[in-house]
Amino acid sequence: MSQFFENALILRFLCTIVHRILVTMYKQPAENKRNKNAVVAESVLKSIEALRNEGTEPTFNAILGYLSSKNILSNHRSLRAYLDAMISSEMLTLKKEPVKQPNVRPKQIYSLKSDGPFVEAGERAMLFHGLNWTLPTKSSIKLKTDIEGLARARSVHGTMYASLEDTIVETLARNKDSKRQFLTLNFCAALLATKKFERDYLIQRAKERNVRETVERLLEEIGYVLYSPKPMVEDIRTLYEIRKQLANRGLMSTSFDERKFPLSPDEIVDVIGKQLGVK
Repeated sequence: MSQFFENALILRFLCTIVHRILVTMYKQPAENKRNKNAVVAESVLKSIEALRNEGTEPTFNAILGYLSSKNILSNHRSLRAYLDAMISSEMLTLKKEPVKQPNVRPKQIYSLKSDGPFVEAGERAMLFHGLNWTLPTKSSIKLKTDIEGLARARSVHGTMYASLEDTIVETLARNKDSKRQFLTLNFCAALLATKKFERDYLIQRAKERNVRETVERLLEEIGYVLYSPKPMVEDIRTLYEIRKQLANRGLMSTSFDERKFPLSPDEIVDVIGKQLGVK
């Protein structure tokens, strides 16, 4: 009997170790979701051109050596992340050439392309950012962005997804005069109410795409629903659940008077409730 309990304890200990390893593996990608640095990304591109001008093949090691000598980047994993992002966004091409030495990986030679960077910024990107909707068709928007947009994007399985801010702004801009505007506002409200975003960057991008007023008014309406002392809504139960889950979101409204927006307060409550799974 004692042998049985001893084996059971050993098994429990091993299961605990395996569980901790799996949890660590699961959490690791989340810890690496920090934005890349636009200045570093620009330097990576310039290093490839500089090496070419010197008559040096821009291999991975050559690029790393060049950036390290300039005190810009010295970590090979970080450089790999930048280069992979640039390949996924169609800024770079990668050619692998075999080497003469046995058991040595092929040379990785990088070249600049004339176009890009491109990122995915449609409804596919919204689903990537956590839109809790079942869409029969998912619109795809191939957005040509800048280095800042690339630095904020995320690469998953070879697809470069625009940041939440760029995704919202671009989808609104593309659909502002179409029949999909109302549906797009629903999706944007769901994400802005429940996901983290950088307000200054969002407004900056909205101004560039001429949808600043729409974005600011949408934020205003969300703030009204979340913080108005006496909101004009019918579904109080759902509103209570929303406010309980989204306390301290920081989306304050400056006006609690009559609402004039394509989405009514009741519709916004319905949208956020669906996103949170309480509707």
